[in-house]
Parts: sequence; C-alpha cells; structure tokens
Amino acid sequence: MMRFNRTKYVWVTIFGLVLLLATACGNTTLPEISAEELVQLAAERMKESEGFQFTIERDGAPAYLDPGETLSFRRATGAYVAPDRALATVRVIGPGIITDVDVISVAEIQWQTNVVTGDWEELPPNWGFNPAVLFDDDIGIQAVLLADVSQVALAEPENLAESDGPDELLYSVTAEASGENIYQMSGYLIGPSDVKIQLWIRPETFELVRIVVREPEPEDEELESIWQVDISNYDELIDIEPPVIE
Repeated sequence: MMRFNRTKYVWVTIFGLVLLLATACGNTTLPEISAEELVQLAAERMKESEGFQFTIERDGAPAYLDPGETLSFRRATGAYVAPDRALATVRVIGPGIITDVDVISVAEIQWQTNVVTGDWEELPPNWGFNPAVLFDDDIGIQAVLLADVSQVALAEPENLAESDGPDELLYSVTAEASGENIYQMSGYLIGPSDVKIQLWIRPETFELVRIVVREPEPEDEELESIWQVDISNYDELIDIEPPVIE
C-alpha cells in the first residue's frame, strides 16, 4: 500500500494556490506599441464608432457659455450619435444659481431648456459648447489627435477603477496639442494657448476612455484649468431628435 506523504501534499497545494493567484491577478504589463500609433488607433476608433456616451468635468477659471459672461460651464453628461447629433444635461453656474439645463445639438443648430422657465429654445450660433461639434470627425477631438499633437510619449499603464473608470489596465499617453483648433472646436472654451493632454486607451479595442486637457489660466499661467472627458458605451446608440417647441 502506498503511503500518504503529507509534507509533499502540503507543498503541492501551496504551489497550486500561488499559481492560481498569479493567474487571477492577470498580466501587469501591456503589449508594446508606440505612443504615436496608439493615438492614431484611438482617433480612428472614434471615427469608426456610430456613437457613444460621455461625461465632461471642468475645474478652474470660469468658462463662459454666453457672450455676456453670465453662465459658466461646470459639467455635462450625455450621448453622441454620428455624424452630427448629441444631447446632454449641462451643469451651469450663474449669478446666485447653480442649475442643470438640457441641450440638444443637430449639426450646428442647438436647443437648450431655458434656465428660468425650462422651455426649449433655439440658441444663437455664438453660444459655446456644442457636443456634436466636439466629437465631429473633421474638427473634433478625433481630428485634433490626428493633426495637432506633438511630444507624444508613453506614460505608465494605469487602472482607473478607483476613479469610476474601467477596471482594467489601460495604455496612457501624454502629449501637447496646439490650442487653435481646440479653441474653435470647443466653442472658444478651451485655448487658444497650447495645452497639455493625457489619454487613457483600452487595449485590444483601442477605445479612448478618458482624455484630460490642462490649459494655463488666463489671469495666472502658473495655475491650470482642467477638462476631463470620459467616453464609454461605444456603438450603443440612442435616438436624438430636435425638441418640439410650442
């Protein structure tokens, strides 16, 4: 009869547990790829997408949405449908008020719920923040990434799960971007000075899931205003139609 070797059994069990733990933790590195190729693939993935959802957060000096500089942008959450439709709920700050307004964009035409009455109204063309333009293939984020970035470099891969981002290891890229096209794309809210950007890109699909833009504040270049754009749910579409105005 074969004797049971307790010591050998214990060591085999420990080795198996260690192996399982290492496998469960997954790889802590990502396949090698150049920063320039990552940026190009991320921009092309956005251009190929039929739409996605987005959240935009801003910290820093006021970014005014109207020529009279009474309402400033704080955050927006919404959806984009290619090629030219978007809707969003926008948090605005004005004299004595902090409120949310709904915005619908179809190409260059925008409608917004009135801050006071809540009724839909068409906005003048010189009002800022048109999310449909922000993600436009020809002048939006995609175009900026393909034409206006320099000093592109890889940063350390990062997991954004602790900040409500994806629970997976992402590529990270840093760069500088010319502010002129960003200035027009953003409805004159970002730029025209050059800005620093950082991208977080999903491996395999090369989906851009976060972009952070840092720009010097106009009154003090030692300080920064920070824009964070999170993109999710690629190709999950919703119906976006112009509002009914009575």
